[in-house]
Amino acid sequence: MMNQLSSWQSYWLIRSNRFRKKRAIKKQLVMLSLDKTTAFYSLIVGGYVFASIFIFNDFMQQFDDYFLIIEQQMGERFWLILTLVPIRYVFQSFRNPGVLITSSEYQLGVLPHSIKKIAYYVAIEKWIMQLVRYVIIGTFIILITPIDAFLIWIYFLLFWTIEVLMTIPQWKLFQAHFMVKLVIFLSLLLVDIVGTIIHQSKLISIAILLTVLVSNFLLRKKLFSQIHWGRVTEVNNYLVWNMPLISRATKIKFRRERKYNIFQNMASRKRPFAYTNIAIHKRLWLQHFRENIEFIIQVIGGLFLAIVILPFVKDLIALFGIAISIHVYTLFAASMFRDRFHSGIVQVLPWDVKSFRNTMKHWSVLGFIPIMIPIIIYAIIQFSWWSISFLLLIITLFIMNLTAKMDNAEALLDKKITDFSLKGVVAFLSLFLIVLCEFQPYISLVSILLLAYIVFQNYNSKRKKHVG
Repeated sequence: MMNQLSSWQSYWLIRSNRFRKKRAIKKQLVMLSLDKTTAFYSLIVGGYVFASIFIFNDFMQQFDDYFLIIEQQMGERFWLILTLVPIRYVFQSFRNPGVLITSSEYQLGVLPHSIKKIAYYVAIEKWIMQLVRYVIIGTFIILITPIDAFLIWIYFLLFWTIEVLMTIPQWKLFQAHFMVKLVIFLSLLLVDIVGTIIHQSKLISIAILLTVLVSNFLLRKKLFSQIHWGRVTEVNNYLVWNMPLISRATKIKFRRERKYNIFQNMASRKRPFAYTNIAIHKRLWLQHFRENIEFIIQVIGGLFLAIVILPFVKDLIALFGIAISIHVYTLFAASMFRDRFHSGIVQVLPWDVKSFRNTMKHWSVLGFIPIMIPIIIYAIIQFSWWSISFLLLIITLFIMNLTAKMDNAEALLDKKITDFSLKGVVAFLSLFLIVLCEFQPYISLVSILLLAYIVFQNYNSKRKKHVG
């Protein structure tokens, strides 16, 4: 009778077979891309690159003063960086469980082997591989820069320790509701900003580190309870087999199989569906957002981080950043609105564009809330009592730009773009009022006139609709 393989042997067999398959694919790509002549010249280039390392080392000596400044900043900002590193893993939990259990590992756990053991093997392998990467990167930095080796190893030891400690929180956060993750992410950012402003980064970093340790202790017995294995394996299959170089060479994009999404467990989806315009449009928008969720998170997250970081550079640059963020976000929302009519069932059936637009307006406001959070904090710190009128100015300019760009998008669908171009230019130029508040805060009082103009425009459009 055949001896049964141990859990480790079975896991290693899967990993070895997967490695051989990926290596065969990459080998085939190399064979298709390189002939003998190209390979010869590639070897020459490789030799030149190897020799240039020593030349580059001499070249880098010219920047010793800059590296000394970087070293000084690394020493002074150590506690601030310690508070930022865990936030990275909370952000990753929106899309990545942190432990690469694919459908193969999961099926192995369904068989006589324990899924707990398989998960531990995956986690330990991840930690070892990450440690090797940090050692290689750290050694390379030490060889080419004059930065203190001890400081570099301290930082990489910090990164690796946080990597290990955040494995369990990231794994459990991935299973949590979207709003739970969003609240935790925004709360950590808010605490980090406040700690930086009041110069208590050391205290905040220690508190965050203790919270992470406590969460590991509390969650250790619940690691495999209430796990959505279908979603875990779906995401990990994509992460493991997505090879950008192969996709670019073959011009075939590897797409994730989306059987599960963040909107699936919404309470509204469990209620009987009401066949009204609002309900139908809401469901169609949710489907469109699900298809573009990664792009949406990238845009909103990028604007959020920009507004968080820019105030540490200069106040004037921060105000420019806020103005540009409003322009970029409203342009993005209008683009999503226009794109909806060129994809799916909406492009082949007649729809009420006005009703679609009203539904999109609510989603646009909801998406702007994360961007408003750092703006509110900055306004209170920078403008004190003037922050009320400044925030009113931000809201009115957001509405003006969103309305103008949605008008343009609607006009593009009807091929009447020239009718609304002037309104778009005026709305864009009005964003410079935000920058002028740096010199004269009372300029924000213009928001009262702008708000009156918006109310008048809405009243006018409703009256015309009623008369029509």
